[in-house]
Amino acid sequence: MAMMAGLHLQSLPRRVLTSAPLSCSDVAPSVGARGIAKRGHIPRLMQRRMSTDFLEQLPTTTLSAGINHTCAIRTGGLLACFGGNSSGQCDVPHELGPVLAVSAGCHHTCAVRADGRVVCFGRNAEGQCDVPPDLGPVAAVSAGCYHTCAVRADGRLVCFGENHDGQCDVPTDFGSVLTMTAGICRTCATRTDGRLVCFGENPRGRCSVPGDLGPIRAVAMGAAHTCTVTVEGYLVCFGMNHYGQCSAPPDLGKALATSAGTHHTCVVRADGRLLCFGDNFEGQCNVPSDLNSVLAMSTGLRHTCAVGADGQLVCFGENYQGQCNVPADLGPVLTM
Repeated sequence: MAMMAGLHLQSLPRRVLTSAPLSCSDVAPSVGARGIAKRGHIPRLMQRRMSTDFLEQLPTTTLSAGINHTCAIRTGGLLACFGGNSSGQCDVPHELGPVLAVSAGCHHTCAVRADGRVVCFGRNAEGQCDVPPDLGPVAAVSAGCYHTCAVRADGRLVCFGENHDGQCDVPTDFGSVLTMTAGICRTCATRTDGRLVCFGENPRGRCSVPGDLGPIRAVAMGAAHTCTVTVEGYLVCFGMNHYGQCSAPPDLGKALATSAGTHHTCVVRADGRLLCFGDNFEGQCNVPSDLNSVLAMSTGLRHTCAVGADGQLVCFGENYQGQCNVPADLGPVLTM
């Protein structure tokens, strides 16, 4: 699930692209937990200037790890997806053309075309690929497990697909959206004042935003935990912490970006290094020692992908369906 760019802090110097992951796994009831790391340097937000007038900012989510597949945008704008393809989530339409952003869900994929229109493909049993005909150009898209959310040209949030838990019931008074992400059975988004609001499934309060969280500029959701980066650059995670996915290392410092896997969390530190913690059963937290500065990163079910300083994509962790088998001819991944 890709997330929208955060607050418009134009003076910040660094951009790191992230995509929040999706998981369809059943999870145990959550136990409230928070992980907070403070120290370091505040980054510049990822941004893309559109040639149209519908929004000034478009998040450059050019890399996205789904449940068992991975998608990335080549430097020429063409989309490539690989890994699990049981529902056609890797069958990129031939007529798609160059895209600006991508979001990989559980079994479907959504992309923003050069004209700002959303195209989704893959599983559609719940209507998660039925883009509303009146949606128009969008500024961001996020593919959840069985639902999809997009931010329209006017800044309004629209969600479609499965709605059994109210994950598509956007509050009528929400107003314009700064950041958003679609998860399994819930959705989180920030208002123009940077305050986070989540709606949908909320067993034992794992969707309950801490009252003292304050304004944020990025949000990512795992199976039962949520991580945010505050406007000051602090990482704050809350929700289930059975695997330590909310226990940020005390010496983390300030964060440039975060992405939440099913039961693991990854963070790009102020020095550009990637750090992952939580469930590591498949090696999804074993960051390669030669992966230095990271330009983009995304966490999937039990795998993690990142773009190094040379633009090359690296994936590690679970690879049973080839979600870590980066095509030899992929070339550099588009980063902004």
